[in-house]
Amino acid sequence: MTDFMPESAWAEPAASPSADFWESSRPAPIQEDRASRPSMRAQRRPAAAIGTDVHELLESMARKRVPRLDAVRQRLQKSRTSLDLSGIAPAVQQLQAATTALDFLASRGDAQVPLFVQQGEAIAAAVGALAEAVAPFLERHASQGAISRLMWIDLVIESGSLHKRVRQGAHWLAEMDQDLVARRKQPNTPVTTRAIDALARRAHAMHERLQAVHRLCRQARRVHALSEQLAADQSALCTILHSRVQPACGNLQQALEPLLLAAVHRVLVPTELIAAIDSRHELEVALTQAAAQIERLREGDRELDAQLAAMEEKTRAPGAA
Repeated sequence: MTDFMPESAWAEPAASPSADFWESSRPAPIQEDRASRPSMRAQRRPAAAIGTDVHELLESMARKRVPRLDAVRQRLQKSRTSLDLSGIAPAVQQLQAATTALDFLASRGDAQVPLFVQQGEAIAAAVGALAEAVAPFLERHASQGAISRLMWIDLVIESGSLHKRVRQGAHWLAEMDQDLVARRKQPNTPVTTRAIDALARRAHAMHERLQAVHRLCRQARRVHALSEQLAADQSALCTILHSRVQPACGNLQQALEPLLLAAVHRVLVPTELIAAIDSRHELEVALTQAAAQIERLREGDRELDAQLAAMEEKTRAPGAA
């Protein structure tokens, strides 16, 4: 009935309410002909006793389960500081600008050779700045990934445990409605009728509280899904930076060396120019992919921040707290 009971006491009901149940103002009505059957009446518990069980269940969730789920949310919010794009994004933009500004025609005229050399130096500096930003970003991703996944497991476990209790409470409320329907069919005195009405109002209030906890569980599932997606996007950015951008940087620098040498000391070889042009194109494509992935991460991070705030709000809701 409450959290101190064995886990087996929370066995799933044979006919669980559907998800749509939680968007209605009350549970689906019980068929009166079923409620009036003698066999059903013999098995029913009184509504007052069921109401006591549901109340204790709600209090137990508010006292134990909801705070535990909220503690996981707080840890998730703190862990989000590991997604720091402040160094990566400017470095990618700087290298994009330096690569775009590279003018290969400047390498063929004596008057423009200093400009071409300056452009080559700008690319080298941008590559170095990106390398300095990428290394700690990759290290943070590798070290924080396992920790984040442990927190997601905690989120799934706590929200799942809470949701199981919500389903149990919904099952009990359905039984309570069934008993109230049957009692209304019987001849009742005014005092009995008022007592039935009071129980019905109590059931409605407990249903509202159960709805609040159910919404919190759904919000936790949204946060988990967004966290998984954000981690996947972060892994994709790491792959792009490590497997595409960094090798392309090395290829372009290697291809620029003979061009810089030819601009000062010897005749330009056409194949060397073609190789440099191809290398620049390869780097431009990789940088474009990295920039797009960075923007996707920013959008996902903003969405996760909003969903975590919504989860905190639902945790503080009157029915859940």
